[in-house]
Amino acid sequence: MKVLIKYTQAGKYRDQEWESLTAREVGDIQAVTPPFAAQLIGQNKACLIKTENDEIVFHA
Repeated sequence: MKVLIKYTQAGKYRDQEWESLTAREVGDIQAVTPPFAAQLIGQNKACLIKTENDEIVFHA
């Protein structure tokens, strides 16, 4: 299970240790693991994508 985030800071990121770094721009949307989403949100580098009903969007 992954959640959708929108990057608020450009940079090179990787969700899992074994993945290569990927350049992301402000506004890019990506499905990531919940721990990585929490890390980025805590660092103000991303925000969660939510529905109009304020529900988190999950990606299978």
